[in-house]
Amino acid sequence: MLKRFSINRLLKMTMFLFIFFLLCLYPKKNNYEIKTKEVFGGNFHDIFLINQDNYVSKTTVAVSSIEKEKLAKDLITCLIIDSNNKSKLPDGFKATIPKGTKLQKVSINNKYIVVSFDESILKTNDKERMLESIIYTLTSINNIDYVHIQVNGKENAFFDFEYSRNYGINKEYNITSLQDINNITIYYVSKYNDVSYYIPVTKYYNSNEDKIKVIIDELSSKSSYQSNLMSFINYDTKLINYTIDNDDLYLYFTDSILGEDDKILEEVIYSISYSIKDSFPVSNIHFYVDNKEF
Repeated sequence: MLKRFSINRLLKMTMFLFIFFLLCLYPKKNNYEIKTKEVFGGNFHDIFLINQDNYVSKTTVAVSSIEKEKLAKDLITCLIIDSNNKSKLPDGFKATIPKGTKLQKVSINNKYIVVSFDESILKTNDKERMLESIIYTLTSINNIDYVHIQVNGKENAFFDFEYSRNYGINKEYNITSLQDINNITIYYVSKYNDVSYYIPVTKYYNSNEDKIKVIIDELSSKSSYQSNLMSFINYDTKLINYTIDNDDLYLYFTDSILGEDDKILEEVIYSISYSIKDSFPVSNIHFYVDNKEF
């Protein structure tokens, strides 16, 4: 009997060690799967953060939901310095809302979004950059055009009643009179660690010239080629004509817009498209060279 008892104990111990061995193997696989989902899964959304040259810049962050109110809360939290979302910010970019600011409420009604903060938001050292990042981030949410900022659920004299992209971003003024003042927002290209992102610059000028032509001329101008504000459009690129059909814009260029492989660079397409969509209510932009769509 003692011998049989010893054999049973030995069998149980062997089975226990075998199960323990299997359990030691599986967590490695589970951890790897979780890590893969965190790195590669989820959705990404536009956000406007401060780059290393102090420009408010268009980049992206991972978000947990595309439902509008949850998305807005996620993006706003990313804009708060040292928030719980600080690990989401891409390298080389900074948040704009003062550290410790609490987001109290987000509500959306048609094209309007209302966001309420505690009084910590009033401690900002750069109101202009903070507002630009909030306005452009929230209006990047589909069908949101207007932003209303409150403090403790009430209007506050620190903020205007309502904001839209008419507020401008990274503003430049080139005006000589108060007559015929117009503005366009040009999206330039920059890079950090070989990753491209876009810097919007709202330019104020005296002219009634066609805005689409002004945008193309600005992007192909030699003066736009600065170390931190780049355009990949060839100097001699010309817009021959354009037409608008409902929500579609058709642009016709000379072949100078083509790159070495007879294609239009992605950076060129995005720079033109972002710039035009900030000035015109179009959904789709089509690029043509010699009546061939690219």
